[in-house]
Amino acid sequence: MTQHKIGSGIALAASGIVMLVAMDSSAKALGETLTTFQIVFARCLGAALWLALFVAATRGEWPRRANFGRQVLRAVMLVITAGMFFYAVPRLPLAVVGALGMTAPLYVTLIGAVVFRERIRPAAWLGLALGATGSAVIIFGGGTMIAGWTGGEPLAWLAAVLAPLCYALTLVILKHHSEREAPAAMTMAQTFLAAVLVLPLAAQDVVVPTGWAAVLTVLIGLLGAAGFLLLINGLKRLPVAVFAVIDYSGLLWAGLFGFAFFGEVPGPQLWIGGALIISACVLAAHIARPASPQV
Repeated sequence: MTQHKIGSGIALAASGIVMLVAMDSSAKALGETLTTFQIVFARCLGAALWLALFVAATRGEWPRRANFGRQVLRAVMLVITAGMFFYAVPRLPLAVVGALGMTAPLYVTLIGAVVFRERIRPAAWLGLALGATGSAVIIFGGGTMIAGWTGGEPLAWLAAVLAPLCYALTLVILKHHSEREAPAAMTMAQTFLAAVLVLPLAAQDVVVPTGWAAVLTVLIGLLGAAGFLLLINGLKRLPVAVFAVIDYSGLLWAGLFGFAFFGEVPGPQLWIGGALIISACVLAAHIARPASPQV
């Protein structure tokens, strides 16, 4: 793997992370105007339309009718995951939701053990314990998480904890579906179907956004689609270990965006808990790495 390829991969992946954190920030800002389901609808439909333009411009692969059942299953999971995530984001500090979201790889390990009866190594149990401890520090750490912040709703905390679990289930499903579908076509189909599924709920108490909220409503889908495409293309050019480090930078970007746009100043328990979760993910990635071939 050439140095140029690695450099371009880092630039693409890092840009993708920034785009996705910016999407989260847009959702947080829209929480003052739109309902959770309306935000999910705007994000999914917008991403589907932008991805359709991308596929048409690049003459890529379109979704196949034969995969409709798979696409519906992923769309249902997307609605559930995005619904919980976008419920939590406007009600909790951005960096808090981002830190708890990093527990998804740990849930993938548990799902592999429970569903696919994969054996969990002792080191993997240590990783799970670190991740659980980090989450507990963030949720129950006490002290001042954000200056002037009252602590958030219990339901928002529950949504922030469960969203990564649902995302982990989605990742497991994607892993089994990705061999037969191109990434852009797969994502376009599931986001469009998710928008259709959530439309009846989004149609309740419709509010037409104006001004900056209208701009964010259009932008949220573009940021999600662009972030996904940049991440996928970056991952193709990078070793998994390098990509993981860049992925963890999302917590720093969430803290920066939260401070710049919402005046959120995270307390020490967030950084301590986030460090524990990142350490758990690093350990999990190391365990999952295949052994080097014997020469």
